[in-house]
Amino acid sequence: MEKTLKEHTISRIDILEGQSNLDLEGLDQLILNLEWRKSFDLAADTSQCPDSPIVERIIYEILDSFYKTTGLKISLCKKWSHIQKKNMSVNLHNHYPDDISSVFYVTAPYDSGDIVFYPNWFTHYRYIKGNTSSFKPEIGKYFIFPGTLDHAVTRNHSDETRISLVFNFNLNE
Repeated sequence: MEKTLKEHTISRIDILEGQSNLDLEGLDQLILNLEWRKSFDLAADTSQCPDSPIVERIIYEILDSFYKTTGLKISLCKKWSHIQKKNMSVNLHNHYPDDISSVFYVTAPYDSGDIVFYPNWFTHYRYIKGNTSSFKPEIGKYFIFPGTLDHAVTRNHSDETRISLVFNFNLNE
């Protein structure tokens, strides 16, 4: 007699992908003008995120799309920008203890580095090819993911700069 197994999902990792239609003209220069204002509380390669109406619209769009997809409300707790020039990359990290993280691409030259997500299995298997999910940046594209999800950004091989905004959120109680 053949026995069948019951399947129970106890852990699942979702990465939400969206595409904004907002007019981003001038946002890259606004961010580059603040490049010297580093966010040392986060990491030495991060710069402050500008306070501007377009950034507020981006944040609202992420909040709204997350709510429509999950039914959960979140609140912004941190924001910064990444300005990645030729040969720069971002090492493996996560955004714990914040609940939710997102990245929004302001500029995305060809071959400027992919975001790579690694499942949180604490063994060597996490580094085996096939256990990761990689996504190419595109202008206006954003990803929303758990703050505990390890991720990295591959090397920018482009001669142009890739600019992204990063937002962290916490769940509302």
